[in-house]
Amino acid sequence: MAVARAAGVGGLKWPNDLLAPDGRKLAGILLEADLRGEEARRAVLGIGLNVSAAPDGAAHLREFVPEVTRAGVLGAVLRELHTWLSGTPEEVLSAWRAASLTLGRPVRVQTPAGPLEGLATDLDARGSLLVQTPEGLHTVSAGDVQLIGMLGAASP
Repeated sequence: MAVARAAGVGGLKWPNDLLAPDGRKLAGILLEADLRGEEARRAVLGIGLNVSAAPDGAAHLREFVPEVTRAGVLGAVLRELHTWLSGTPEEVLSAWRAASLTLGRPVRVQTPAGPLEGLATDLDARGSLLVQTPEGLHTVSAGDVQLIGMLGAASP
């Protein structure tokens, strides 16, 4: 959410991508945590945001916000991270839902248990993606999501 707000354009693709208004990937986020029960021993956050250049098929922020600078966007990301880390889980989920390009769309998810295809309906209280299939409602806590109908633009 912080990167989406700092960039000021695009929308979120569950679980960790920011897509430009035209569906190309603009940013990605990786989080690694060492969890011991309910305690987080450490967390490492990596953010890749294309500011003024991008790999083939991806977008960069300057295409949509020509006056953006790396320093400016870094400051904005840090301010937004502070804001969202101080927010309640309900506030974060509500904002994520509002910025989502995934919810309400047909998706194909590569999960550790195999592929799953259905309609992305919501997020649960832990941020897991809820996918409705003909077999029922599935909770996806990890996976690679493709937005059906945007497969070329939204692939990782």
